[in-house]
Amino acid sequence: MEHDMQQKMWFKESSYAWFILLFFWIFGFIGSIGRFVLAYYQSDITETLNIGRSFLGVTWSTSILIGALSAPLGGWLVDRYGYKLVIVFSSVLGTLSSTIILLATNPIGYFLGFGVCSGLAGIGATTGYVIITDWFSHHRAKALMILGSAGSLGLAILTPVFVSNKSWLNWIGAYWILFFIGIVFIPLTLLFVHERKHNKDAGAAADAAREDEAISASFANKMRVLYGYLNNRVILVVAFSLFTCGFGMGTVEMHLMAIHQHEHVNAAVFAASLSMLGVLELMGGFTFSYLLDRLNRAAALSALFFMRVAAFFILFMHWESTPLLFSLIFGASYLGAIPGGILLASESLKPQQKFGLQSGVLIMVHQVGGILAGIAGGANFDLLHNYQLLIGINVALSALSMSAYFLVYRYQVKNSHRPITGVVQNG
Repeated sequence: MEHDMQQKMWFKESSYAWFILLFFWIFGFIGSIGRFVLAYYQSDITETLNIGRSFLGVTWSTSILIGALSAPLGGWLVDRYGYKLVIVFSSVLGTLSSTIILLATNPIGYFLGFGVCSGLAGIGATTGYVIITDWFSHHRAKALMILGSAGSLGLAILTPVFVSNKSWLNWIGAYWILFFIGIVFIPLTLLFVHERKHNKDAGAAADAAREDEAISASFANKMRVLYGYLNNRVILVVAFSLFTCGFGMGTVEMHLMAIHQHEHVNAAVFAASLSMLGVLELMGGFTFSYLLDRLNRAAALSALFFMRVAAFFILFMHWESTPLLFSLIFGASYLGAIPGGILLASESLKPQQKFGLQSGVLIMVHQVGGILAGIAGGANFDLLHNYQLLIGINVALSALSMSAYFLVYRYQVKNSHRPITGVVQNG
């Protein structure tokens, strides 16, 4: 059955590739409840646990930080043991997170469950990119965007369900749902998720040789390997752009509401801008993924960050139409930077090089940007009583990323007859 699915082709990809994408999309859609719980039930959680919102903020930051640090470890585990094992282990940690929260309904239990275990589950952050790269050849950007849309669409559709049933569906009930999702997901993953066997067979000897070489390599050789990656201009540009992306997303997710409130934006306009942001996030994401598969990736990413420059400039000016215009422009560029950047970085490596660890590091850089934006925004307001410096930093970072991607594009055009891959020495 599995062999037949791998052989049958749908839209130039194996049917199993589309099946596995649908499988993870469904659980990503339902699992978006995890992002929704803390944001919606803040007052209920603080009342039940007798804590302040600052405690929830510290818990959230701890989870993000641990998740950022776990991403490279997860990437290394994917390279060494395969993504199926990492997915299962990450799911076990996620289920353990819900279990601790449900069994220990006190501040320590919530910190350990949400702050620590949920963050450690971030070891699975790279698996989606590796799976798509493994199974898709012609529609990778669209597949990554479809996978990424699960969480956004889940929030948009499931939020009204929880809001309309708040009288009986409280935050503890939400965590029970997450617990049962994990219980179902783990055995189904063991049963249905398979890695592409021919990749393993073809690279088995090379993997063993690289592993032996890594074990016996001297410190100097390891430093040369590291220097080789750092000398890859594409990876450096992608890393900087993902930091910029994380800083921008941290600004929007943590401070956009406060920015509009500080400028006394009309409540109806603000609500409409948030709805528009969600809709444009999906529409822009799919449009950009289509362009990524057909245009030069560096040129497309340069255009994406041009849109972010425009969006944050509009936010900086605080015009009457700023909330709607910002949501329109920023929403259209919301989902494209991460999958586009990671795809561009993966294609800049040599064919024999693995990308799990590198993608984990890139995701960590993105998360660090978000964490710094959260801290910087609060400091900006406490010192200057506005968010102008934070917004200005976003304009500058986005402009630098736009320019860097444009230079990569020019370099690719100029050297179109030879590979642009940075030289990475392995001994």
